[in-house]
Amino acid sequence: MSLLKDIEPIKTKDYLKDKFQEYYKNADITLPPRFTSREWGFLRWKGGIMNRHVNFRTMKEVKSYLARIAPAHCYHSVAYYKDPSKNTMIDKEWQGADLIFDLDADHLPEMEDVKKGKIPFSKLMGYIREQTYRLVVDVLLGDFGLSEEDLLITFSGGRGYHVHVRTPELLTLPSGARREIADYLTGKGLDLNKILIDAGYTKEYPIRGKGIERKNLGVEKLPRKDAKGWQGIITRYIHHTLDDLREKEGDEKKTIMKKFGVSNDMLNFKDNNNSIFNKLPKTPKRLFVKIALKETAIYPDEPVTGDIHRLIRLPGSLHGGSGLKVTTMDSKKLERFDPMKDAIAFGNNLVKIRSIVSHPVTMGDGLATLKPERVAELPEMAAIYFMARNWAHLVLET
Repeated sequence: MSLLKDIEPIKTKDYLKDKFQEYYKNADITLPPRFTSREWGFLRWKGGIMNRHVNFRTMKEVKSYLARIAPAHCYHSVAYYKDPSKNTMIDKEWQGADLIFDLDADHLPEMEDVKKGKIPFSKLMGYIREQTYRLVVDVLLGDFGLSEEDLLITFSGGRGYHVHVRTPELLTLPSGARREIADYLTGKGLDLNKILIDAGYTKEYPIRGKGIERKNLGVEKLPRKDAKGWQGIITRYIHHTLDDLREKEGDEKKTIMKKFGVSNDMLNFKDNNNSIFNKLPKTPKRLFVKIALKETAIYPDEPVTGDIHRLIRLPGSLHGGSGLKVTTMDSKKLERFDPMKDAIAFGNNLVKIRSIVSHPVTMGDGLATLKPERVAELPEMAAIYFMARNWAHLVLET
């Protein structure tokens, strides 16, 4: 029994490779445009350096390679090259690159709350999906005026989402311009004083001994809900917050009002949202804007967006760290996407696994739980997830 247990880690990798190989025999792979001009890279189950500078000439070659090698991770370049099989970037001759946004749950500020046990990781995955949705709908389709046909949206198979922008006008953007787009999404450098509309006016006042003096009366108003850029994003958030306050009662309502520095006597919900906000004192107005920016900022992985030679996960491939599928979707599917339902690649055949961690681990939002240092018989999709995460080994004892 001890000997079998000692070789379980090796057999676990073999088992995962066999299951991936089984998947790739009939996998629905989404090849990127001009895939023959892309560099490809793969990581195998035994680790080591990435096998890159690979080039494919036909779809048949790609599928044959995947079914034969069954790599743990599959990537292709965001760039197009004249000769992608060359070993140096200069020799490859760069011809352009897709604009990529990589949104990873690990990069969110709320990750600290997960580490402290304040919120479950599944909730963090909900946050990153919401950010991706806002990136696609509010920014790319809204402010930037792109169409769905310009985009490819994928769940990464791990802890986030990738958005590929392939409109021809953006392919030759240099790295600096791409980083500026990433900065725009986070609100970096945004002048919050220019979000609200300056609706101030001047008024004449009689001053004893001086005659008439004209003074400027500063009045800040909420922009239109359909305003472009950050003005529109922040305005829509404020409208949503005021609508939410109308529905709340008691302590829950008090908590929200305290957060925004307002009291009951400042808010008359018989008015419309514009009137409510515009009548507020200057300090709570500014606090509303500041919190709105924090809550609506989007946090892509900036080095990924700026890297014109980056490798990105192949849509339709499997993620070797989870066993989940890199899944493509449109904006409507993204709005309700659940990785633990929509990215599952394996079935319900029972598999016996052994936990190798000293704390309970859970798949998704309670889909399956593995207790510390225990043996359990779980559906294949959950067992593969735990083994790919290095939380469990395949049990060999009979």
